[in-house]
Formats: sequence, C-alpha cells, structure tokens
Amino acid sequence: LCSVSQYESSLALTGLACFVNLELARDLSSDLMTLISSSKPFIRKKAILTMYKVLLKFPDALRPAFPRIKEKLDDPDPGVQCAAVNVICELARKNPKNYISLAPVLFKMLTNSS
Repeated sequence: LCSVSQYESSLALTGLACFVNLELARDLSSDLMTLISSSKPFIRKKAILTMYKVLLKFPDALRPAFPRIKEKLDDPDPGVQCAAVNVICELARKNPKNYISLAPVLFKMLTNSS
C-alpha cells in the first residue's frame, strides 16, 4: 500500500477492495487513513473508495475515518471530491440522520460546480 509508485499502490488498493475481510479491514484501516492524505490525488481517490469497502466490513473504523473523508469534500481535485461525495452518499443510505449536517456543504458543492 505504501509503495513509491502510485500504480503499485493503486493495484494494492484495488485488490484490497475486492477481497477485504474483517481482519484485513481492522489491520489496514489506519494505513488507508494515511493514504487518504496522500500528496497524489489518484491515490487519495482510490483510498477513499477502498475505505468504503473497509467500512462495510469493519464499521468501527468509521469514527476515525469520517473526519478525513469529510475534509476531502474541499479537496482541490474534483475526482477526490467526487469519491468523497460517493462514499458519504453510500454511508447515508444506511443511516441518513448521521449525515444531515453535511447537507449545506453538499448543497454548496452542487450550486458552485460547473
């Protein structure tokens, strides 16, 4: 996951999303949170999307991961923003009341996008 090459990291993230189980999710959630703050937008986007799969298997990771996902709504890269919105929308499908506070932020994104 922590390769210098973004392509190797991407391959690891894609594989993890496909075969994640409870143990892997628990053990690798902190590494994913580090990758969400990567300097490379491609890796940030993949890490956010993989984090969703991890959260499905290991919901306890949501508390520490959610602030990082939320801050990516303001990311300069539109792909990272889109991934964060996607993950938040999928999480909100399960429990919408936990995400109602994000409505103004999401509305602002909608009205300011071109």
